[in-house]
Amino acid sequence: MKRAGWIAALSAVWVWAVFRWGGVVVLDREILLLGLGVVGLGWRLANRHAAAIPGVAGRCWWVLPGYAALQLVPVPRGLLRVVSPAREELAKGLDAVGVGSWAAPLSVVPGIGGNQALLFAGYAVVFFLAYQIAAESKKGRWAAMLPPVAAAGLEAVLGMLQAVGGREVSGTYMNRDHYAGLLEMALPFAVAYPLARWQAADTRRVFPMRLAAAMCAGWGAAAAMVAGSLASLSRMGVLAALFGVLAMGMVAWWGNGWRSAGAVAVLAAGLAGCFVFLPSDALIARFATSEDDLTEGRTTLWRESLPLVKTYPVFGCGLGGYEEVFLGRKVSLPMVRDDYAHNDYLQFLIELGVAGFAIGAAVMGSIVRRTWRSAARGRDPGDRWLAIGCIGALAAIGLHSFVDFNLYIPANAMLLAWICGVALATDTEVEGVRDLRSVGLGMTIDVRPQRSGW
Repeated sequence: MKRAGWIAALSAVWVWAVFRWGGVVVLDREILLLGLGVVGLGWRLANRHAAAIPGVAGRCWWVLPGYAALQLVPVPRGLLRVVSPAREELAKGLDAVGVGSWAAPLSVVPGIGGNQALLFAGYAVVFFLAYQIAAESKKGRWAAMLPPVAAAGLEAVLGMLQAVGGREVSGTYMNRDHYAGLLEMALPFAVAYPLARWQAADTRRVFPMRLAAAMCAGWGAAAAMVAGSLASLSRMGVLAALFGVLAMGMVAWWGNGWRSAGAVAVLAAGLAGCFVFLPSDALIARFATSEDDLTEGRTTLWRESLPLVKTYPVFGCGLGGYEEVFLGRKVSLPMVRDDYAHNDYLQFLIELGVAGFAIGAAVMGSIVRRTWRSAARGRDPGDRWLAIGCIGALAAIGLHSFVDFNLYIPANAMLLAWICGVALATDTEVEGVRDLRSVGLGMTIDVRPQRSGW
């Protein structure tokens, strides 16, 4: 009951952000952060000890919010000239009008940067709480992921109702691509949950009614999410959803030789058939456009944004500063104001610099590596299929982030942090150490899984 209470509290804050247009309104973001702060503080007061988060992610999960906060600290102008010459040039421009000072922060827009740093701190809280809830017991891991699947299922049904009514399909979001981003991250868990239940159950003599109900509910939700993605007419949303399922199949059949290759080939052919036969005429028409229309001007935007990486190479221009610094580089479409680069990787590289981007890449790399190990070598069906679902979700949003800014939408970024926390809790090495501690053997035995077994 205690675990269910924390899952419900965290879910309530996230669901509120989802149904408030993804949390993109400034006031809604402040309420969101307040809710996360209350839940995080309540958990800390109720739990004196926290489970250690493994690997690089455990040592650095709080570093990125701290790095974003450091971008707001005023730096002496002499030092600023060394670490960020372009930022010093902007500060020098204020001297000409008599409002300059002896120090300036790395961030070109400290007000927006402060809000973004607080959001990053909120995502870190979600990651920490999701790991603690999932690491407490095996039953809590799938339970922690059921609320996002249920909310995404409701969003999918809402999207289909919007399609029937002839409206643009975006659920409670302002943008169909971000709506599709939510569905593509939840879809792998709706697919994996029935498989986990099926593999763990003994169906040789009787097929349990609960298992049948779970399979119908899970795959029914998955079908609704696929239908919602197709109705949204988000091209990359559809591709990312199918790619996430393909990644799940590749991990599930990893290490079985030719049998693995054959199974993945059959799955890829089936997904290709879905891509060919399921889309509506409107979605097909969106794909059947010229290259410029297909990318909606994004290639030009990326080409004009790339020089900013050299302008702010090491420490970036500060979170939320892309829009301001890009104005000086913009050439095409002068009447259009671009507040996002429509590429999360490129924008994070510009705003955080190589240093901040490397921190984020190291944390995500550690999470992906450990989750892959759990998915490919785990022995417990529940944990293994949960890890496979996490891999599918990370693959889907990783692909979609090349052409959109889903990670700048608070609800979607929170869900990604949630998935990362649960994914780490399935780590087979950590689970083995935890089991040995429970019987008093400590950490004196190497329980790392090998290809030949445990």
